[in-house]
Amino acid sequence: MGGEVYWLSGYYRPILLVCIGLWGWGFNLLLLCRQHIDPNYLLHIHPNDKKPYQSIFDMSLVVSLIVAFNMWFYSRLVLDDNQPSWLPLLAYLSVLSVLFWPGQTLYRKERIRFIRLIRRVISFNLFSTVYFGDIIFADLLTSFSNVFGDLFLTLCIVIPGKSHFEYQQLEANLDNACYRDLLVPLIISLPYVIRLRQCISEFIESKYETKRHLFNAMKYASAFPVIALSAIQKKAALYISETGTIPSASWIKDDNLFRLWMLAVFMNSMYSFWWDIAMDWSLIQVTYDHPTKHGVHHPRQSSTPMIRIRRHLHFSWSWVYVLAILLDFVLRITWSLKLSSHIYFQRIAGNIFLVELLEVVRRWLWIIFRLENEWVKRGSGLPTNTTDRHSPSTRRPSASSTAPHLPHQIHTSNDIPLHDRPSKTMLTPIGEDPDEGDPFLMDK
Repeated sequence: MGGEVYWLSGYYRPILLVCIGLWGWGFNLLLLCRQHIDPNYLLHIHPNDKKPYQSIFDMSLVVSLIVAFNMWFYSRLVLDDNQPSWLPLLAYLSVLSVLFWPGQTLYRKERIRFIRLIRRVISFNLFSTVYFGDIIFADLLTSFSNVFGDLFLTLCIVIPGKSHFEYQQLEANLDNACYRDLLVPLIISLPYVIRLRQCISEFIESKYETKRHLFNAMKYASAFPVIALSAIQKKAALYISETGTIPSASWIKDDNLFRLWMLAVFMNSMYSFWWDIAMDWSLIQVTYDHPTKHGVHHPRQSSTPMIRIRRHLHFSWSWVYVLAILLDFVLRITWSLKLSSHIYFQRIAGNIFLVELLEVVRRWLWIIFRLENEWVKRGSGLPTNTTDRHSPSTRRPSASSTAPHLPHQIHTSNDIPLHDRPSKTMLTPIGEDPDEGDPFLMDK
């Protein structure tokens, strides 16, 4: 198809990345279970399911088969780039029909819980309770922010029945088709707005005491200048390519615009990277070495700050944590560049797909160490998939719990406070929803 692999085109790129994301979530749960970390306990999902990943794998397989068959028919029936086709639209509608299928098959309970999760996450009520599972899902959405922008452009072409060739023109022309200059940046920003709202809600829930939530909100707000400056610079690049210069009425020169964009990318990348490793993973900790003989600290004596890796690690291989930090740094920079859609190489479909795929991989990595950190903070003395979850006497520690428990890790209740929320806040209500009634229309 014009020298371009059809499955990397704008038609199928969003839905392919969604399929890959589903498989990745299943492998996340599988890996955590194999490493004796119980995601059921941390997320309060499927409380009686010893294999929480099985339903994810099954649903991923169903969605992947739908997309694969649709792509196969597309490659056989659509032979001309200029020929419109309704097949890509059918793929998206088929996947949505699986999610909203009213029958008892296809893991109805899990689909119902997922729909309820979406409804909570997209709520803009600042005074609503924010659950741990909602935070994990909202962070996942930020990794798919550009995928949502691609999906909008795809629907602009597919719904009117236009061809793939017109999709390429939509990206490269100056005309503001489908109001893309405004709507695409807004759609890309939505996941960050959702996460920003959650941080503000957590700050309100803490009775305006936990300033950490405000700093976390600043991290998500730092993505908005990158997105806005990128949209402006992309428009400027199109003007330069077609007319040789930007309009004289432009409020900023192209060189200065590039410098502002570089500053915004640097701040967003470094801030997000530091928050990943120091807050979400708690891998980097700052301690103070007090120069007293018996280790007694006196206020007038100076102390030397020391940065070190977290002492209590669940995984047996310490090099895994170092590798995770390095990969997160590299992929954070790559993702910040992807938010900047004006860069020329991203007009090549394969490069766009690769960069978005790398961000999905980074999110898989982030989830593993985010839940590992939560597991360690709870003292590691929690039930695993192979033990009785309801009997405290049958609980056994994980492989890394041979180290003494820290005072803040010793708890007598399952309602252990999270690192970033009040102690009375529940983790997530997903596992507590009754199954009676019509869950697609109301909360029970």
